[in-house]
Amino acid sequence: MLSDLIRVFDILSSVLIVLSLYLVTKTYKAWLIYTLSCVPFTIVCIYNRNPGLTIMGIVLLSVGIRNYILGKRSKKETKI
Repeated sequence: MLSDLIRVFDILSSVLIVLSLYLVTKTYKAWLIYTLSCVPFTIVCIYNRNPGLTIMGIVLLSVGIRNYILGKRSKKETKI
C-alpha cells in the first residue's frame, strides 16, 4: 500500500517538475507548482533512504520558494 503511494508520488513529482520548468518562462507562478512538486520528490527520497537526494529536495524546495518571491517582486516593480 505504501509502496504504491510512493510510486504515485514519484511519477507525480516527475511530471510536475518538468511541467513547471516549462511554464516558468511564461509566469512566475509556475514556481509554486515546482515548489509543491518538490514535496513528493523529497518524500520519495526519504522513503528510499537516499540522503543526498533528500537534501537536494529540501534545497530545491527553498529555491522554488525563493524564485517565486523574486518573481513576484519583479512583477510588482514592472507594474509601477
